[in-house]
Amino acid sequence: MKVCNKPWLVTMLSAGLIFSRASFADGLSHMTYAVNSPVHQSAVSETTVLEQRAGYWSLDITEYQRYLTLMEGPLGKWNANIDPLMALGMFAESAQESRRYAELYAQQEFAFTERVLHFQRDYHAAFKRLYPNARLFDQQLLAPYYTHQNQQSQARIAKRAMQQRFKVGDRLLVFVSRSCQGCVSNIQKLMGLLTGIPKTGVDVYVREAGNDHDVQAWAGSHGINPQWQEHQQLTLNRDEGLYKRLLALSPHSTAANFQVFLQRNQQFYAINREELGL
Repeated sequence: MKVCNKPWLVTMLSAGLIFSRASFADGLSHMTYAVNSPVHQSAVSETTVLEQRAGYWSLDITEYQRYLTLMEGPLGKWNANIDPLMALGMFAESAQESRRYAELYAQQEFAFTERVLHFQRDYHAAFKRLYPNARLFDQQLLAPYYTHQNQQSQARIAKRAMQQRFKVGDRLLVFVSRSCQGCVSNIQKLMGLLTGIPKTGVDVYVREAGNDHDVQAWAGSHGINPQWQEHQQLTLNRDEGLYKRLLALSPHSTAANFQVFLQRNQQFYAINREELGL
């Protein structure tokens, strides 16, 4: 019974500068535009601004408006910093569209990287010319920083690889014990893995719940956000024997406080938590 309620890091000027293409384009929203006749010019000014924003991504105004529409839905909720090319590419309506956005993305990444590397070369040359006897930076001092950045990069790569394994309509069934610790954090991670994939979500089953009140009590005590249940992105359920049936179908699975199964096209598959980064 269900109770459904790039960054590119360049070390320069003795510190790290992080370049964000999305924040650069979005920052235009904070600019002010002087107009002589507010009544007559406001609509024209708004169109001009949209065209200008679209131009930064080599898009036309219709494509940029579709991006804004996508950001008003679940995509914007779960990934507020996604850039227009990636968003439109993820929700492309044809293979031709997907290829176009992928090519634009690659071209802009290449051009941006070339500019960064060009300036970095000029900076190193200037530093050596002005301070020939000084060290640019101490590699040993920066080693922990580089290690942390590398770990973050590897985590992002692993997350993207995992996301590619999911398809439209997939549901992740999570079976939790009432005393499970850290469940909410893991549930959030699972929801993040499904970000941008239509008709997907997480179905949480409280194993020892005797009735619907127990399920609600578990959700309240573990800080489940009620907004997560909007649009079926997350459901709360009482386990009525499904967990035991799935364990019986998965001989290599053993009972745990936090167990995950994938439901796809009425088929169920046991998933190793470590593969999900949990």
